[in-house]
Amino acid sequence: MNLLQLKLSNKNNSLQFIKSINWDVICILFIFFFTGCTVLYSASGGELSPLVKNHILKFIFSLIVFIAILFINYNFIKKISLVFYITIVALLIFLIFFGVESAGSKRWISLSFFSIQPSEFAKIALVLAISKYYSEMTYLKNNSFIKSIFPIVLILVPFFLIVNQPDLGTSLLLLANGLSIIIVSGISIWLIIVGLIIFISLIPITWNLLYNYQQDRILTFLNPESDPLGSGYHIAQSKIAIGSGGFLGKGYMQGSQSQLEFIPEIHTDFVFSIFSEEFGFLGSVIIILLHLYLFFYGLKSSFYANNEFDKLVLFGLTINYFLYFIINISMVIGLVPVVGVPLPIISYGGSSMLAIIISFAIIQKININRKDY
Repeated sequence: MNLLQLKLSNKNNSLQFIKSINWDVICILFIFFFTGCTVLYSASGGELSPLVKNHILKFIFSLIVFIAILFINYNFIKKISLVFYITIVALLIFLIFFGVESAGSKRWISLSFFSIQPSEFAKIALVLAISKYYSEMTYLKNNSFIKSIFPIVLILVPFFLIVNQPDLGTSLLLLANGLSIIIVSGISIWLIIVGLIIFISLIPITWNLLYNYQQDRILTFLNPESDPLGSGYHIAQSKIAIGSGGFLGKGYMQGSQSQLEFIPEIHTDFVFSIFSEEFGFLGSVIIILLHLYLFFYGLKSSFYANNEFDKLVLFGLTINYFLYFIINISMVIGLVPVVGVPLPIISYGGSSMLAIIISFAIIQKININRKDY
């Protein structure tokens, strides 16, 4: 092959690679980013610093990581799965002794000019580790309890470490995500039934292990009017904001609940409340539909996967993303207790943003490999 042919071959490969990327997904991620900047600017009262400025910097860094993942060797993802999982578990243990304490929780590791929250990446590591295990244990029957022991251990180790921080919301999302992968792997229906019975029987014990504020959140969810100025305040103000937005909203930076700071955690957990108040039902539906598009894109990718590892990774990362989205929306409208789950990419938070971006980078990478560009 001469030099000209080599150049033409490289050019064709590059064009094919670019065509293999799902640009709809990229555009939606950018829409979420710009929506986040817009809402954070409003929440800051028209100030760029620090929320909007930091949000932009974190997205740029996440984008660099996204591009880097697209160019790494596909087999490398599977190869480092267990190593990545062990690293994240080590970081969760590190938090116990050296984590930065904030509001009574040790969730962050400070690295001078920025901080990371390992629990956000634990969900990705768990998906990769369980998927690698099941892809290599195909010789064991699905109705064998032995086949499920190791994945359950993989789930419980980070689960208890995250609960200990304490971070009930993230730990429950991790638990739900891990169990969903086990179910999709083809586990026997009888093992699922036994698992449900064990889960229900452990509820009273789990309740007694919860912190008082966690119990209050659940009780408030069951009876929102019990403490409207205390634990029920968040939900009450959020519902007022969303309801007052009407069909088209009050207008940008015109929301009374957000501008007068009636809503706590306005830039993280309750960012959707601000958006709904200012852009109304129509704007909220558009955002929800975009989230659902990404969800169904991930499920479709899982359905067409080439092998067991790809199928479980695509499914696990998609469910993880869906849980972020559905729990946050349900939380701010009072359908589930307040558990501190951000709205993907729109909410302020570098670790959660990076985790979501990494997830979609891996999904894109697997799809590109499937198309054999």
